[in-house]
Amino acid sequence: MDFSPLVNYIESFIRTEKGVPSCDIEIRRSHELLFRYRTGHADAAGTVPLTGNELYHLYSCSKPMTCAAALQLVEAGTIGLDDAVSRWLPEFGELFLLKEGAAVPAEKVLTVRHLFTMTGGFDYDIKAQPIREVLDANPKASTRDIISALPRSPIHFEPGARFQYSLCHDILGALVEAVSGERFSDYLRRHIWQPLGMQETSFVLSEADRSRLCAQYSHSKKDGLTHIPGENILFLSPEFESGGGGIISSVSDYARFADAMACGGVGKTGARILKAETIDLMRTEQLSGFAMNPAFGCAAGPGYGYGLGVRTLIDRSGGQKSSLGEFGWDGAAGSYIMMDPEKELSIFFAMHVLGWPGLVGCVHAPLRDLTYEILGL
Repeated sequence: MDFSPLVNYIESFIRTEKGVPSCDIEIRRSHELLFRYRTGHADAAGTVPLTGNELYHLYSCSKPMTCAAALQLVEAGTIGLDDAVSRWLPEFGELFLLKEGAAVPAEKVLTVRHLFTMTGGFDYDIKAQPIREVLDANPKASTRDIISALPRSPIHFEPGARFQYSLCHDILGALVEAVSGERFSDYLRRHIWQPLGMQETSFVLSEADRSRLCAQYSHSKKDGLTHIPGENILFLSPEFESGGGGIISSVSDYARFADAMACGGVGKTGARILKAETIDLMRTEQLSGFAMNPAFGCAAGPGYGYGLGVRTLIDRSGGQKSSLGEFGWDGAAGSYIMMDPEKELSIFFAMHVLGWPGLVGCVHAPLRDLTYEILGL
């Protein structure tokens, strides 16, 4: 297989005026590593070439893993998609909206499905007053402490009325804690990370690992490309674990998860984390009334609907090379996870540039399509 077209495309991020500092990609099929390529530098000064051992903030690429964890509980019958969230997080039974300036109780019950599909009525305001009050009172507030503050702000619409990108998956992480009785990271470690042999994935960098964090940048029209401190803005407290965007991992480690999800829920280790039919449910479009919201595609281009916490390809009329039902997501710093159970193919791509769409545009769709062309799929 000749991966030179993909190499040339990736190098165009680095060697041209776009100037992405570094990127790393791993492609697997049926547990076999087909392609690994990294280029650029791990440090802000551009003096340390990538080794492949770097760690990255996944940001929203955390979401598919959080949803997989919650689906394990659905699969076990511990929770139901249409169960009320307030059964385990009672404060979410008191949601309210503002109508003509007055607080009015929500008429619809917030369900687990609403969290998966981001139709709960919430937003992504991590500086909302109730959250600030919790952190002011306790700078080491836990995941449950911070998430419990969200119902103190009005929701924007009745649960289920429409899609809005939001903190729904952070609530889902707190729900996993409440249902399992385990800290979210402990649940992930026991049920996903350890079974798949993932030893480099966490929510908090140890001092020993801090030097492995790939340099992070921000891009804007005003300032161009600037180096920024390594912390994730979703690191609200040392005890908060953001299911929506807080996971840190290496390319080779997170690719183990992508590979398992593309192979019917079974990792290279032989461990099963989900049943194939559960993964099929996850990648089944859920929001037929408004499924073509552009947010579902992000940089993977058009044709996507939204499943249980992931975009899912529902229309190939735009020339997309991947299979119907191919699913995944991307992250604020440019990471990209794609899983295709029909072909048992997975891609994980990482870079560390916040505001990357303004710098490189719709980069993930060509990564996807070039992969399929090279493999003859």
